[in-house]
Amino acid sequence: MMSFLSRWRPAHLITAWVAYWVGLAAVTLTPTVMAIVHGTRLPKDAAAVSASFSNTVLSITVSEFGKVTHAATASMLQVSLWVGLPPLLLYVAWLSMRPRARPARAQLGEPPLDGFARPDAAPRASSSSTHSRAPHA
Repeated sequence: MMSFLSRWRPAHLITAWVAYWVGLAAVTLTPTVMAIVHGTRLPKDAAAVSASFSNTVLSITVSEFGKVTHAATASMLQVSLWVGLPPLLLYVAWLSMRPRARPARAQLGEPPLDGFARPDAAPRASSSSTHSRAPHA
């Protein structure tokens, strides 16, 4: 299901986080910003905007002509969970889907393969094959 995460690089993950945060801000802040903009465009003393922060709760209230037209509240726990939990879960899913790195042979307790040539390496000429030990005639 989430095998596409195995092909992601760190840049993809960070891009997904930023896209999530931009979308979250757009969805959660747009109604409040629009109410504030509408209230501030009314004639003087026709609207009031108030914001308060007490007991870890942020409250924003917009009143027009003495009536509350928009009220938004959020606790810091809610804000932290909305901002941090989905990216954290995506990060954990990404880590679990990544291919596992194979440990080095020394970590496995096996001797290194120093005596063997790498398959992709060109064969090296040894000193015994470049110089003849036979007497020259």
